[in-house]
Amino acid sequence: MSIETRKSLGAGLSLLLLGLAVFLPTLGQLPLIRSEAMYALIPQEMLNSGRWLTPILNGAPYVDKPPMLYWLNLITFKLLGVSDWAARLPTFGLALGELLATFLIGSLLFSRRVGWLAGVILLTTIGFFILHEELLTDHLITLTLAWGIYFFLRWQQQPRPLYALAFHLCLAIGLLSKGFIGLLFPLAIVGLFGLLLADFRQWRIFWHPGGLILFLLLTLPWFIGMELQNPGFLYYHVVNEQIGRFLGQRVPLDIVGFSIPMFWLFVLIWLMPWSPFLPAALVRVWPRQWFPLRRANQGPALLIIWAAVVLGFFTLCSLRIEYYSLPALPPLALVLGWRLEQFLANPRDWPMATSLALLPLMTLSMAALVPLFEQVCSDNRREFLGMFELLRPIAHQIKYWLPALALLSALLGWLRRPRLCLLAMGTTALATLYFTFQCMVVLSPNLSDRLMGEYIRQHAGPTDVVIMESIEEFEYGASLRFYAQRPILMVKRHGVPRFGFPVPPEKNYLISPEQLKELWTIHNRVYVLADDALPRDHFLQDAPVARAAGGKHLLTNQPD
Repeated sequence: MSIETRKSLGAGLSLLLLGLAVFLPTLGQLPLIRSEAMYALIPQEMLNSGRWLTPILNGAPYVDKPPMLYWLNLITFKLLGVSDWAARLPTFGLALGELLATFLIGSLLFSRRVGWLAGVILLTTIGFFILHEELLTDHLITLTLAWGIYFFLRWQQQPRPLYALAFHLCLAIGLLSKGFIGLLFPLAIVGLFGLLLADFRQWRIFWHPGGLILFLLLTLPWFIGMELQNPGFLYYHVVNEQIGRFLGQRVPLDIVGFSIPMFWLFVLIWLMPWSPFLPAALVRVWPRQWFPLRRANQGPALLIIWAAVVLGFFTLCSLRIEYYSLPALPPLALVLGWRLEQFLANPRDWPMATSLALLPLMTLSMAALVPLFEQVCSDNRREFLGMFELLRPIAHQIKYWLPALALLSALLGWLRRPRLCLLAMGTTALATLYFTFQCMVVLSPNLSDRLMGEYIRQHAGPTDVVIMESIEEFEYGASLRFYAQRPILMVKRHGVPRFGFPVPPEKNYLISPEQLKELWTIHNRVYVLADDALPRDHFLQDAPVARAAGGKHLLTNQPD
């Protein structure tokens, strides 16, 4: 093994160890919140039923999303048992895979140091940290896209069949993770890159015979099996969930998307505390000639195309959510890593000094933007309403510590101590993650139904009925269902929640307000989880309270 290989292995290993040091201490400290719990509940129900083909949510088929994340969590549950902390382990593993891919791509395009710096930047951004504390299919898209780019670059250097097979493997996993964007993103990025190179031989990787066969063998069986087991699945999944979602014509239209300005604002928020350096980095890395691309411009151009395809697609998409920008974070981290290496080589860089001056101001603004975050988040999800008041003690600490550390970084940069400056910036980033996690610890119990679910699991009898009130999307009932460990009913008001795919009558768990009243008055014992922010039916107004927390009350018609 050569010295360079040993250095690369050491750098990659140190990055993975740093990732473990960041994520492992958080394991088991956050409950599953409403927006993520379905990714733990579905594999649990698939495991219990012994059916690995059709995802099951609260006892009914759930065909909105492909199964890859469910399968990963299902395997974890089979090995380690069902728990919220076990559900997070695959997500942490995906985070490490994304870091390693970022490091390897940076090493190929620029240098080992750029790759390592980019990995550290990616790990310590607010967005990468927060989003990997949640269960999301977007992690698999980010992972497969990054590794697909890596294997394409290796194939570009030396067109071996192994690299083509690995590229198509990434396409297959991406398609089985979140649908057609898992296929579209890498094809669009590599296709545009080959077009700008004026070298169409780059496209040969698309139709490599072995790669195509592997892709079809891995993807077609699930789609065919789902259509056979759930007639109408292909039309619903392709037309409604893929095309309809992009055009804003999905049925049911129960998602409140972010505006384009807010979506882009969150891109900058997700990159904090490194986002002040992005504008100057993009200006410096921007190729002077785009067609045909010269060799020196190929790396920077590929990163810009990568980020532009992801962000451009979701800008055009009618239903965009703040975390959809996650697959664009690795290329932006690589641009920033390249920029910081330039700073190490030239400490007299005046644009860097300007960016350093912005760093204390942007860290100070994080506490000041709390009211804006509350408004944006509560507009998207009602359960955020009023919760950010809980963050004021942490915001008070943030407005002192983070600007102070950022100012120290700026001073060291202005004194032309680039290594010490980067060390201080890294400390600022880690401190940002610490305060971010403290905010999550405060908010997540109120965004989760763990307390209510555990109470029901401990006190409810086998014939008792559990009902969830005031919910727009039936997926948001998964947190209560996961922790209660029993099926639940949901009240349908004003047309929501609503199934998009037909559910058999015997599997339908949506009830009318009239059925709620009937169960409440006739059934022996009923538990109703009610939201304090919305008015209650008159027969629930004076109901006994079994448990109260986070703006929600668990009501019962028969006190324990």
